[in-house]
Amino acid sequence: MQRLKLSLLAASITALVSVNTEAGELVQLSGFGNISAIHSGTEKFGFVYDLTKEGVFDEWSLEAGSSVGLQLNASLSDDWDFVIQGVVQDRIENDLNKSITWAFLRYKVSPDVTVRVGRIATPIYMLSEYRDVGFAYLWTKPITDFYANIPVTSLNGGDIAYTTPLGNGVIEAKVFGGQSDVSINTIYESYEVTLSPLIGTKLSYFTDQWILSGSAATAKVDEGNPATTLITNSSSNPSIFQAWPSLQSSLQDFEFENTRFYYYSLGAQYETGDWNIQTELSYTDADWPFFPDLAAGYTSVGRTINDLTVYGFASKAKSVGEIYELEAPPTALLSNPQIGGAYALIKGNLDARVIDQETIGIGARYDINSQLSLKGQFERTWLNNNRIGGWSVDEQGLTAPVPDHIDTISISLSFVF
Repeated sequence: MQRLKLSLLAASITALVSVNTEAGELVQLSGFGNISAIHSGTEKFGFVYDLTKEGVFDEWSLEAGSSVGLQLNASLSDDWDFVIQGVVQDRIENDLNKSITWAFLRYKVSPDVTVRVGRIATPIYMLSEYRDVGFAYLWTKPITDFYANIPVTSLNGGDIAYTTPLGNGVIEAKVFGGQSDVSINTIYESYEVTLSPLIGTKLSYFTDQWILSGSAATAKVDEGNPATTLITNSSSNPSIFQAWPSLQSSLQDFEFENTRFYYYSLGAQYETGDWNIQTELSYTDADWPFFPDLAAGYTSVGRTINDLTVYGFASKAKSVGEIYELEAPPTALLSNPQIGGAYALIKGNLDARVIDQETIGIGARYDINSQLSLKGQFERTWLNNNRIGGWSVDEQGLTAPVPDHIDTISISLSFVF
């Protein structure tokens, strides 16, 4: 195993402290954390770490990327163990329930088959098991163009994994299912959304130098609608429907409940003692006008010399397929303040969720010791075709001039213990 793989193993919470309880159970306690400072955004366009956090508007923020976590592993027998993990970090909706990221019982059915039941990491991308553990990857934060629009991190349900040797490595096939509760920030406020059922599968292949993975998942929206405030404001005066008849059907299209998402991803990592190369591609197929189908991907290359790793990456996210077309009211009525204002507001909200951006970044990671690393990163993101869907905006931001690019600077101190 190379150095970063050992880091990943540690960050996935290898036991560093072990005690035997009176009942004879083996308990392992460990932790991790990030102290991260991020400067990004403009006065009108806020940097989005992910959809569960507030935007960063042209300022330094310690909240967006900083976190601390603890994990306890309890071995109940040769075949049974229990894992609980908590992560304290900034969220737009924060409570004890959201801070518990893992809480599952694991049973080893056979040497090849393992079952987990409870709250698990949703295995739909390469950083699934360690997205919050900055020590486990090169960058100061998960690459924004790829990870910012994936709010699903944990799943209340379970999975079944089958692992067997294949060639010079090990192949793992996994199926999973359950329910996920997420918070999504919008122009007006944050909303709680329940995805149920969420089901999927993941196939991975591991060798000494390679990790290959592919996943497919689908989720139905069981409860919650982030467009509620917009629908309410647009229909507050029923007379508007007489002048603009198509508005009624449009507002029905904006209902989020019972819509469905499909998510697909491919990933690969190649690692030697000197080189770390990682790439991921994803496609999200959505049935909701405010989340057009999205294609995203990145490629990262790092070169290690002693304790210093320098790296660079390129990433892109773009809304693809058909973009929802809002049928306008009759032209003569656009001069009516109520009708014209409602049309501009709805269209602005729809346009604000369309993404077309690409990023180039460079950075360096210095491993102070086997449990502590210091990282710095600079990245420039170009906003193509005035598309602002990857950034946080308020109502004034909907009509603000869109900059050609926005720079992001981030520094982090990551640790495990």
